[in-house]
Amino acid sequence: MRIDELMTLEEQGWAALSRGEGPDFYEEMLADDAVVVVLDKAQTLASWDGVPPWEGYELVKRHEAALGDAAVVVYDVTARRPLKTPYRATASSTYVRRPGGWRLVLHQQTPWA
Repeated sequence: MRIDELMTLEEQGWAALSRGEGPDFYEEMLADDAVVVVLDKAQTLASWDGVPPWEGYELVKRHEAALGDAAVVVYDVTARRPLKTPYRATASSTYVRRPGGWRLVLHQQTPWA
């Protein structure tokens, strides 16, 4: 099932961010023409400079919409950093199958109030 494959990529991304390895992971995973809502790939990678890694995270309520050679996954995330209020959001990621595998082309997060 495609959602399992794509959610594995989402889990790998959150895990990389938790280890402080997000820029390395997303340098490979983000398509060159990727957009993270209002940031391009270079801005997204630069946004993680000096940001403490996540201490832990959980992805729940997973949904998928298939779009031919592309797919969208939507899920809720709760992530924690040391001594901070947990971050909660609904996230969506759009992937497209390209030579070499799935590439993330659009990511969006809406934090909960």
